[in-house]
Amino acid sequence: MENNHIESIIVGAGCAGMNCALELKKENRPYLVLADYMGGRIYNDDKYHMNYGAVFFFGSYDNMLDPQKNIIQPTTDVLPKLGDGFCHNDPNNDSKMYAALSFKTLCDAPSLIKYMNFMNNEFLPHYKQYKANCEIMEVQTALKKDPLMNELYHQTADEMIAKRGFQGICNDLISLFAHACTGSKVNTLSALDYLNCVQPLTLKIPSLERVMSIKRFDFDKEGMTKRLREGNGEVLLGDDGTVTSVAREESGWSVTCKDGSTYTCDNLVMTTPIDVTAKLLDGLPGVPKLKVRNASVLYGYLLECQPQPAFEKGIVHIFSDETPIIFIAKREEGRYEIFTEVEFEESRMFDRYFKPGWKVIGSKYWPKALFTNPNYVNPNNLAKGLILAGDCNGLGMEPAAISGVYAANKILGKTVD
Repeated sequence: MENNHIESIIVGAGCAGMNCALELKKENRPYLVLADYMGGRIYNDDKYHMNYGAVFFFGSYDNMLDPQKNIIQPTTDVLPKLGDGFCHNDPNNDSKMYAALSFKTLCDAPSLIKYMNFMNNEFLPHYKQYKANCEIMEVQTALKKDPLMNELYHQTADEMIAKRGFQGICNDLISLFAHACTGSKVNTLSALDYLNCVQPLTLKIPSLERVMSIKRFDFDKEGMTKRLREGNGEVLLGDDGTVTSVAREESGWSVTCKDGSTYTCDNLVMTTPIDVTAKLLDGLPGVPKLKVRNASVLYGYLLECQPQPAFEKGIVHIFSDETPIIFIAKREEGRYEIFTEVEFEESRMFDRYFKPGWKVIGSKYWPKALFTNPNYVNPNNLAKGLILAGDCNGLGMEPAAISGVYAANKILGKTVD
C-alpha cells in the first residue's frame, strides 16, 4: 500500500467480504479488508464449537463449501434423520408436539407431493441457475432473466403457498422450519427467501430421502485472517478496521476508520450489514439512497441442562412463529443450543423447557440479525467503483457469499453488466 492507497477496499469481513477477498486473492490483485472482526455473523465459539449467528449450512452452499476457499469446516449433522425433529405448532400449548415425519404430516400427502415436486423439478434447478447468474450480473438483472425467480422474489411466502396449494405441509412442517432459520413470521418473508431457507427439507419422492445435508461447522477466524494477509492482501480489524465514514474523491473513494486512519482506493466494496452501509453512504453525491429491510431480533444461547419431560424426545424442536422460542437443538449429552426472539435467561423463561439447574455457558444478542422484509431490490453497482454486497438483497450465508463473488468479478472485469 503506497500512501495508504490500494486498488480495492472491502469493508466488512463476513461471508461477502471473505469471498470477495478470496476471489481477488486468486488473481493476485491487491486489496485491503477493513472490519471490526473476522467472520461477520459467523460468530464462532472455539471452546464449545458453537455458532451464535450463522448456526448451520446447507449442502447447496457451493461458495461457502468450496474446498479451495476453505472458509468453513463441516462438523456434525444437525438432524441426522427427519424423524428426529419435532414440531410444536400450538402457540397456546408449545409442549404439544408431533414428529416431522408422522401420521399428521403424512396426512398432508397431497400438498406434500405438490411441494416436493415443485422443489425438485422447478425451484432448485431455477435457483441454481439464478445463483450462477448473480455471480456475473446484478441481482435485478438476474431476476429479469428468470420469470420464476422474479415472481418468487416479489411474492410473499403466504401468497406463494396459497397459489400453489402447499398449505397443508407448509402449515404443519415447512413454515416452522422457515421460522427456525430466520426468527421471522412467515407472512413477512418473500417466497424466494422462504424457499431458500427450507431447501434441506426437500425430499425425494417416493423414498422421502433428503436431497441435501444440514450441518454445523467450525470457523477458524485467526487462520482466515492470516490467509487473507498473504500475498497482496491486508486485513485490519478492531478499531483499526472499523470504518466510520466514507467519502467520494476525484478519482475513487476514501474511508476513515475509528483509529483516525484514512485509506483511498479505486474500488470500494461495501459488505457491512445493509443498515450500516446505508448510514455510511447516506448523502454521498451520485450514490442512490439504499432501501433497508426490517430485521429480526435473535438471542442465541448454549446451555448445560436437562430438558423437561415434554422436550426429551428427539434432537431438534421447532416452534410456531406465534411463540417467542424459535428452536431447541440437542448437541452433545447435557448441552443444548436455543434461539429465541426475546431474552430468556434473566426472565427465567428457560424454566418452562429445562429442569432446575440449567446454566447458560454462552450467548449472543443480535438486535438486527437477518434483514427479511419487505422484498426490496438494491442495485449492486451504486456508482463507478462503488459496489454493494452482503445481505442487501437476500438472507443467508450463500446469497451473501455470491454477492461477494459478484463484487470481485466486477473488479476483475468478469461480469456481463
